[in-house]
Amino acid sequence: MIELSDVSFSYAGEPLLSNVNMHIGPRDFIGLVGANGSGKTTLVKLILGLIKPSTGSVRYMLGGKAVPSLAIGYLPQVSRIDPLFPLTVRAVVELGLVTGKTLFMKGSNSAAVDEAMQRVGILHLAHKPIGQLSGGELQRTLLARAIVSRPQMLVLDEPDTYLDKKSIDTLYSLLSSLNRDCAVLVVSHNEPRIKEYASHIAYIDGTVNCCRIER
Repeated sequence: MIELSDVSFSYAGEPLLSNVNMHIGPRDFIGLVGANGSGKTTLVKLILGLIKPSTGSVRYMLGGKAVPSLAIGYLPQVSRIDPLFPLTVRAVVELGLVTGKTLFMKGSNSAAVDEAMQRVGILHLAHKPIGQLSGGELQRTLLARAIVSRPQMLVLDEPDTYLDKKSIDTLYSLLSSLNRDCAVLVVSHNEPRIKEYASHIAYIDGTVNCCRIER
């Protein structure tokens, strides 16, 4: 579904990634691990198309044919949503349906918002202000925002940061369920936990070594 071929990336003349080759299939669950500064977030941005490689190519595929883009849900490491801003959980999830070309469309989209909240277990919080949420509840709200458009791939950058053990267990259980419908890539420092769920672990340190987890 996504193919990186001989991808390299440099910033201000400094190489960050070199000759990365990587394939992501429709139902892969990939754990991306590596030290701080190893290039994990840069690789995520390349996959999302937020930046272009200095050399090499990133291709998107559907049904064996190249396509210009894929629907990718993204949960960044740091949310730009101010928890003090007067938004409800439902309003935050609805933001996942807004693009540069469309505004909210009520009606049919209301069902999609309800479904996303139901899948991550926050439907009962729909009208609660985000400033009153726990850390785990806020993370599930942001996850619902990422999946409400029914993406073909879900990318999460260190989603378990600042979560307690119970919330982390809930998060990975949700991701395992979501993986039935889309590919999942999770950036994480928690290698033992990610290995419990991932089909592949990609080790990154300037380049990528991706190996399948044998069950």
